Amino acid sequence: MARSETKLTKYYVLRASSPLVGALPHTRPFSKRSLYAFLDRYRKVIAKPASGSGGAGVIMISSRGKSSYRVQRGATRRTTRGKKDTYWYLRRNIRTRYLVQRGISLARINGRPFDVRVMVQRRSGSHWVVTGMLAKVAGKGYIITNVKRSGGRVLPLSTAIRRASIRRSSTDAIIARLHRIALLAANRLATYYTHQRVFGLDMGIDANGRVWIIEANLRPDISLFLKLSDKQMYRKIVSYQ
Repeated sequence: MARSETKLTKYYVLRASSPLVGALPHTRPFSKRSLYAFLDRYRKVIAKPASGSGGAGVIMISSRGKSSYRVQRGATRRTTRGKKDTYWYLRRNIRTRYLVQRGISLARINGRPFDVRVMVQRRSGSHWVVTGMLAKVAGKGYIITNVKRSGGRVLPLSTAIRRASIRRSSTDAIIARLHRIALLAANRLATYYTHQRVFGLDMGIDANGRVWIIEANLRPDISLFLKLSDKQMYRKIVSYQ
């Protein structure tokens, strides 16, 4: 039987694991009711396609105070007045099934947000192993970190963490948290995607060093790791295929 690969399905599978609940941004199917509730509760809200990858169609809505919101898609921004105006603006620009997600204030390097791609793999009959981590830095003016779509770049993870203004945590502590949560996530996802041998997790680090699972990819692009000057991680990833 085919397994659903939507982002919402993966979210619900992960959320069934109590150790992961605190690492998952609140996520719901897009509707007027859910959008209004998220705008009331969070300063940033993400609307994105329920399926697909590569950062396509991702929209960020940020509260500007006094019922004013900044809506950004790609490098394009506009201001909306009130939740109703915001909802109808989104409806006019949404062509597929969408979901809404709590927006995470990602750590930044020179004002640009970055997230982390974590590769988790296993050989048949073996345990899950973290085989690679790197930072994806958004291009200038973009909210998405997809390198191709935003004109961004990749960095070694430790370099990115050191350059970012992250409080309260050391580089080693953050990497250890990413590693632990990624392995928990892979083990949980594997209870549903039972034949899967690889997950590419997009994970976020906020300004306080807290780690988040933004998205799980079943067919992650490993060519990102070729962009690093050190090809050791790429070779390790390939060796597990």
